[in-house]
Amino acid sequence: MRILITGGAGLLGAELIRGAPASASLFATRRNAPVHAVPNAQVDLADDGAVAGLFAAVRPELVIHTAYSARDGERDIVRATGNVVDGCLSSGARLIHMSTDALLDGESAPYAESARPDPVHEYGRHKAAAEDDVRTRLPASAIIRTSLIVRAEPPDAGSAWVIDTLRGGDPIRLFTDELRCPIAVQDLAAQIWEIAALPAADSAGVWHLAGPEAVSRYALGLLIAQRHGLDAGAIIPVPSASSPAPRPRDLRLLTTRADRALRTRARPVSSVLARAADG
Repeated sequence: MRILITGGAGLLGAELIRGAPASASLFATRRNAPVHAVPNAQVDLADDGAVAGLFAAVRPELVIHTAYSARDGERDIVRATGNVVDGCLSSGARLIHMSTDALLDGESAPYAESARPDPVHEYGRHKAAAEDDVRTRLPASAIIRTSLIVRAEPPDAGSAWVIDTLRGGDPIRLFTDELRCPIAVQDLAAQIWEIAALPAADSAGVWHLAGPEAVSRYALGLLIAQRHGLDAGAIIPVPSASSPAPRPRDLRLLTTRADRALRTRARPVSSVLARAADG
């Protein structure tokens, strides 16, 4: 099967490439960072002509759309996703679209797959608009809402920021009342490949792929510090109300559909980030 992965240099895109089934013929897009091991091209997904050319050249049967940038969400989330949908419509490709828990309001957790987007900040509004476009124009798509994506080694970008800041001796303020369900990138990628292998009728609709353990931003910071033997005393617990912008507080996701249909089980984040000596 010819499969196009957008964002092939990103944390999830790179892991999807590493864990791809042997039968997959992969092509990846990238923005700036290099992509290894598979054919790839630097493509601006917000450029409709460039995306049309990409689909004409690659002729994918399946697209896994992981690429995004929050710096200009209207351009790099909403418009880019719209162009990917256009490409799928013109080529007949199936779409697996990566979405997020951050499009929910954080006031009615835990959220089932049937929960409708109700974003409270700009990033959530952009991701909600993209998800709505996919759902409306390409209803056979699989829409995957996930949470914080972590990697133990080498550390993901968020974990690396905590590590570098603590090593530099600077304080970090992390929320104690903002709950997420982090998932290891390896577990997430394995689950996505299982969804890709399902018949189209069985994969369509919303999936929640998240870890089974809900933790606060503060608790996650402590886990990262412990794994790397760093003094967590510089991590300062603060309430989310101290943020100048509204944030969803409790984004626990129910993973009922995945639990029924998929073999891969996401591990608790405390297990993912445990030091080898701790088991």
